[in-house]
Formats: sequence, structure tokens, C-alpha cells
Amino acid sequence: MVECLNYRLKMKAKWLDWLVLSGIILVLSIGTYERNFSWKTNTELWRDCVKKAPRKERTHHNLGFAYYERGQWDEAQKEFEAALRLDPRYTLSVYNLGLVFYRKGRMDKAIRCYQEAIALDPTFPESFYNLGIAYYQRGHYRAAVEAFEKFLEAKPDYENAHNSLGLAYKGLRKWDRAIASFQEELKYRPENFYAQTYLGDVHLELKDYPKALVHYRHALNHAGQLDVRKIREAVSSIEAAQKQKDKKRKVWRPQG
Repeated sequence: MVECLNYRLKMKAKWLDWLVLSGIILVLSIGTYERNFSWKTNTELWRDCVKKAPRKERTHHNLGFAYYERGQWDEAQKEFEAALRLDPRYTLSVYNLGLVFYRKGRMDKAIRCYQEAIALDPTFPESFYNLGIAYYQRGHYRAAVEAFEKFLEAKPDYENAHNSLGLAYKGLRKWDRAIASFQEELKYRPENFYAQTYLGDVHLELKDYPKALVHYRHALNHAGQLDVRKIREAVSSIEAAQKQKDKKRKVWRPQG
């Protein structure tokens, strides 16, 4: 009964592993964009700039990011590649080309772009973060750990970065380090929904159901507008299993 419960709950929990990572890459790309292009983009404006200055890598780069923001990956790729033909060492275009390949599901190419961006500018931490994400998506958890740790050296308080490191350790089944990473996230943000959920997942994996319940309940308290049906199902299943176990432990004693 308990073994079956553990398997079902682990399957329910897996859907959350991708949630943090898929959202963070967009946040990081927007941050890069804001630092290098502070006014509101307009695709037509940058098309016109490219026509007037076709030999300037920055105009191609900015048009590429205008396309990227609109989800036009092929057009974005074309413009970033045009910028790099004009200046092969234009780090932002290398990095953003990696974002495009990530969005297109071409992880190996994304990884190569991030590695090249790091070689060009090792002081740009977002390259390490997105490299870690791409490695994680490919199941290369050890390499993901190294990339996330490098990122955290520069930005130890970045939201959900310790969660991402914890997920990579979870992939390696290094439970103590995964727990420590999620707890580190909670030091910066005690109400972090994902850290509580992932701690619940790890304790579930370790069959420590009381601790799993504690963290899942904390997660439910800080879920906001997120869909928490599967966590509620997990809590209900654990509680039901515990009640069943308690019943079996009761010993009948004859009266008199």
C-alpha cells in the first residue's frame, strides 16, 4: 500500500520540476534586454533601422530581440546570426541566439551558444544560469550543478536559483544537497512556494511522509494563484495512507 502510494505521489510531483525552470529563462532574458535596450521596442522601427544601417550589428541585434519578444523564433535567429556575421564577438547576440535555440527545443545548440558567450565574457552570469537550465533539460545534472553554482557565486540571492540547483541535485539523487539548496532558497524567501513543494517531493522520495506533509501544507499556504490540485491530491493521499496505517496498528483488547 505504502509503496504504491509512494510511486503514485512521485509521478504527481514530477510536473512541478519543469515549472520554475521554464519561467526563469524568460525572466533572465528580459533582464538582459532591459540592460541593453531600455526603450520600448517596435519591430517596424528596427526593420527601418536595419534598412538604413545594414552593416551595424546592433540594429540587427535589436530587431532580433523585437522578434524574440513576439515569439518569432526563426526571424529572431536570422537577425542574431546577421549581427554575428558583422561581429562574431558580439556576446549578447551569441547569448540571445542561445535563448532562441532553447525556445526551439534545440538544446545542444543552445548549450554551445551559452558556452561561447561564457568564453567571450565570463563575467556575464546569466550565461551560466541558462547553460545550467539547458543542461538540466538534457538530463546532464552534474554539469547543471556546476553551472548553477557558478551563477550563484555572482548572484547568491537570485530568486529560485537555489531551487534550480536543488533540482539538479535531486536529479543526481543527492538528497542532502538538494534539501540544503531548497532550504537556502527559503532563507532568502521564506514563503517560496516552489522550495516548499520541492522539499515535500524530496521527503516523499525518502518516504518521510510526515515531513512531506509539512512542506506540502506550507506550499499550499503560499500558492497564490497557482494551480495546486495535484499537491492537494498528494496531501490527501498521504493523510489517507496514514489513517489506514494507524488503524492497522490498533490492538483489540478484550473487556473484563
